[in-house]
Amino acid sequence: MEVITAPDANPDGRVLAVRDLVTVYPTRLGVVPAVDHVNFELRAGEVLGIVGDSGSGKTTLARSLLGLVAAPGRIVSGEILLHGRNMLNFTHEEMRRARGTEIAMIFQNPIRSFHPGFTIGRQLTEAVTRHQRVSRRDARDKAIEALTWVGMPEPAVRMKDHPHQFSGGMLQRVMIAMSLLNEPAVLVADEPTTALDVTIQAQILELIQRLAADRGLGVILVTHNLGMVASICDRVMVMYAGQVVEEASVDGVFAHPAHPYTVGLLDSQPDRATGARLEAMAGGSPKMTALPPGCRFQPRCAYAEAQCSQPPELWALPHGQTARCWVSNRHGKLPPLPDGGATIAGSGPG
Repeated sequence: MEVITAPDANPDGRVLAVRDLVTVYPTRLGVVPAVDHVNFELRAGEVLGIVGDSGSGKTTLARSLLGLVAAPGRIVSGEILLHGRNMLNFTHEEMRRARGTEIAMIFQNPIRSFHPGFTIGRQLTEAVTRHQRVSRRDARDKAIEALTWVGMPEPAVRMKDHPHQFSGGMLQRVMIAMSLLNEPAVLVADEPTTALDVTIQAQILELIQRLAADRGLGVILVTHNLGMVASICDRVMVMYAGQVVEEASVDGVFAHPAHPYTVGLLDSQPDRATGARLEAMAGGSPKMTALPPGCRFQPRCAYAEAQCSQPPELWALPHGQTARCWVSNRHGKLPPLPDGGATIAGSGPG
């Protein structure tokens, strides 16, 4: 498959820009701001990692990008600019056409994305004919080509198989192939290796990285695994309680983490080289219907001080990252704790 560059892409290579996006879920206890005024950009060939624990808003953000937020959730404000066009203004038909042809998504569990009663070949072929005016034969050839590109053995033969006849790793490859059929500019991968063993995980990640490099595809990788981010991402965006709390290059985040939550995530990752004991973050994520005033991480943070009762902004710092933290903004980085203890081991006031 040849490298495709969208004709209406911005000259600077930006294929996607999210501006002040807010997605909420009404509940009996109040409105949950699952995605709270999020901003970011994605360029062709770039892999952006979005990390955070469960409930941080990363999957809701991913689904918002494709208009797939489950009811009663809804996007209430902001812009999602795909090649400069706001997707939130698309009609239902325009959004249907955009999915797959301009922006595609790989889900956590691939088996749920395929109809068990139809062959893989039929489903791949229909994914082409639904969006392109081509013959069934040409659509089939395109599907075989896509399966070949993602490393499927005997792709013409496997076209005749049903989803249950594939392993988890092979079915994930089929889903990636399906996402490529109509040559989108953006691929959103939501925990794409969750159900796979370590060896297959590495193969799928290498494939996604190759997609970005060889096809100029902008990739958003949603994960809780910082090791995965370190292996294939160019930039990383850290989310906590619906907000972006830090954004930087991958090297910047690992060398100079600027938000206490990011430090906690890094400290909780196993280090096979040293075998060092893991540091657990104190407390738990706040209830989204009863968020603490000011910084949402304040009740868990060893750095917390009086000023943290006021909402911090997402400030630009000297090392090239942005961080939503009063302390790092004042010092230009997170200073060592006075007692020399672990950054997240204690808890702040309140």
